Amino acid sequence: MNTSEAPDNVKTQASAWWVRMDSGTMGADEQAKFEAWVNASEAHQEAFDQVNLIWQELDGIKDRLAAAMPPPARKKPVFNPWQWGMVSLAAIYFVFVAAQPINIWLHADESTGIAEMRTVQLADGSTAQLNSETALSINITYTGRELTLLKGEAQFKVAPDPSRPFKVHAGNGVITALGTAFNIHHNKASTEVTVTEHSVSVQLDPDAENPIAPITLANGQQVAYNPDSGLGAITNADTQLTTAWQRGKLVFQGKPLGEVIAELNHYHRGYFLIADPSIANRRVNGVFSTDKPIAALDTIEKSLNLRSNRLSHYLVLLHR
Repeated sequence: MNTSEAPDNVKTQASAWWVRMDSGTMGADEQAKFEAWVNASEAHQEAFDQVNLIWQELDGIKDRLAAAMPPPARKKPVFNPWQWGMVSLAAIYFVFVAAQPINIWLHADESTGIAEMRTVQLADGSTAQLNSETALSINITYTGRELTLLKGEAQFKVAPDPSRPFKVHAGNGVITALGTAFNIHHNKASTEVTVTEHSVSVQLDPDAENPIAPITLANGQQVAYNPDSGLGAITNADTQLTTAWQRGKLVFQGKPLGEVIAELNHYHRGYFLIADPSIANRRVNGVFSTDKPIAALDTIEKSLNLRSNRLSHYLVLLHR
């Protein structure tokens, strides 16, 4: 596996290893892999030491968050469950979101960190342009071209070779190139495929009981799928909007705030967190720069009449 040594990738890997170590469930094989990773370079050792330090200091996060909160209106001290709920949400976010599943990074041949975008030149002449926090495994041989988008988003431009079909596995489906270019956005909830040139075939993983025939997407068409509801309807896509990230832009048209915050977190070296679930479905419209996530959050906060509490720019808790 060709593991990227970009600083954000190393930090992500260090966080993932810390969580596995802290779980107390690592077997001998995984322990050996960890020792090999941490001893591979000084950068790995330093990153793991930094993660250790962060988690040693996490016990003090409640005091710092409490200090950042506005004083209560009542004169007598009162217990504020919402305030401590913010603390709990922040801690949960650190454990389950900030630390990426280590399995992804162990299987990735190419990956990007936070706010990092990169174009990968494949051995067959094709290219894969990776958005931030994206992981891709690659298996190109003399007889076939099989890739797996483990997480994130990528734009593929495929070199013609009829003897070796170009296939990308993502989630519970596989996309086969029938032309030149297409974009795939894959996360835990769903996978979205958009064709920007020519066409592709999309097929869900085989199901013996309910086999589903593959569908063909033409230029400018889009489809989403997931394990629960299967293939969605084919729709016409605004390809300029879909590929805006490649030009350093994020375009939101009536998108739920929760999804917008998740997207902004890919470009922010810190964490944005919705502390009040009741605001997660508020709709966001706007065009923002991927290199200015704080400015984007400030604009959204003002437009939706929200408030925030901040531990510098690193941790921002958004609420009413």
